[in-house]
Amino acid sequence: MTAIIIGEGESFYRKGTVMKKTQFEKKKKFRRLAAVSLALCMAAVGMACGNGEAVSSSTEDLTSKYRSEAASQEDVPIEEAFAISYLDFSLQLLRDSRTSGEQKKTEGGEEDKASRGSNTMVSPLSVLTALEMTRGGAGKDTLRQMGETMYPGIDPEEGRKELLSWCRQLPDGKGGQMSMANSIWFNNRNEDFVPNEEFLEKNAKEWKAQIYGAPFDQTTLKDLNGWVEKNTDGMITNILDKIPEAAIMYLVNAVAFDGKWEKPYESYQVHDTDFYPEDGSEAEVPMMYSEESRFLKDEHSTGFVKPYVTGYSFVALLPEEGLALEDYLKQMSGEGFLRLMEEEEQTAVSAGMPKFKADTSLELSEILSGMGMPLAFDADLADFSGIGSCGDLTIHIDRVIHKTHIDVDELGTKAGAATVVEMLAEGAMMQMEKVILDRPFLYAIVDENTKLPVFIGTVEKP
Repeated sequence: MTAIIIGEGESFYRKGTVMKKTQFEKKKKFRRLAAVSLALCMAAVGMACGNGEAVSSSTEDLTSKYRSEAASQEDVPIEEAFAISYLDFSLQLLRDSRTSGEQKKTEGGEEDKASRGSNTMVSPLSVLTALEMTRGGAGKDTLRQMGETMYPGIDPEEGRKELLSWCRQLPDGKGGQMSMANSIWFNNRNEDFVPNEEFLEKNAKEWKAQIYGAPFDQTTLKDLNGWVEKNTDGMITNILDKIPEAAIMYLVNAVAFDGKWEKPYESYQVHDTDFYPEDGSEAEVPMMYSEESRFLKDEHSTGFVKPYVTGYSFVALLPEEGLALEDYLKQMSGEGFLRLMEEEEQTAVSAGMPKFKADTSLELSEILSGMGMPLAFDADLADFSGIGSCGDLTIHIDRVIHKTHIDVDELGTKAGAATVVEMLAEGAMMQMEKVILDRPFLYAIVDENTKLPVFIGTVEKP
């Protein structure tokens, strides 16, 4: 089963200069070199301004020097082409992250197995945001490769504008808080490294990034990890294990979600039920049962949408019997996912969803290289001249670290990802559909306005 968290409200996209309402709206009723290390992590979504994060005396908060207020922006619908591009990136990132985890489990020992676990979740929003801040300092073929990888099928500059606009519009509210925070940390003890002031100013203004000059010692490691922990409501800890001697900069994104179900589960709705992993085993899990009213169906899956109190929903998709989750993910496209969301049916659904927790820890350099941007990690050929200069050394990305956490229970969802599912009551005479998530499934937390996943993952063993 696949699950997605989305945001709520009327959903529509622009095609060229023409606005086209979706069917759902019509229904109403949807890498010797100085290294740049990227830490990508997750926290609560609307971009948050820095508000005096607690750091050690050796770390200098320079945010006020670089930040000026960005022009206010009215909410505008996003391009449908961007929505499909974002979904294509999201699905490819999830597919490759699952494969990477499986390879580690095969090649490695117990530590690798434990670090992967049975389930995988990524936040494409978090990864794209951190990469976009970094892409602002890329040049020539490095810039081209990053753009083509991050925004498949569309003009990267248009993709950047759409991503920024969407981030500024993401719903935040009581009962369904979603927040995003960004920061850039540069080595102010490296006499050879000179950061590009315009690069810092742009990220501080557009992405509301907090700017820190730090000695890149153990106090910096503690400060950076503490910043991430704070901005993920304690869900992501110790994201960075060390600071290499050649490190000059970290670009960090944090996203956190804490959503309450519009209709929480009562104790009588939770029963131990068998779950059937694809390895042929059985596991007894606490299953939460409810009647929902938003049904999803395509040629190879059925699913439902369960709403959170405000702006987001949890989307769950169960592949048809006999179809492996991996094969289901391989055939799914961004356009297909979007159409599935648009064509939801307002009908009664007898739904069952297991309580589950999942932590995912990934290093994405090989995955992103394989997706089309190897130059960014090449110590000889990378072009990040826009970030700054470091003598005759080449600046490149070394690691892209990504961690997520999700906890789904009777009251709602807490994560470095969010899940929102809306339920509508239908008449008693309607035939009730049935979707019981008792075998591996796909899930996502999506923004209801756009139907785009902030988090997307798979559950193979709750």
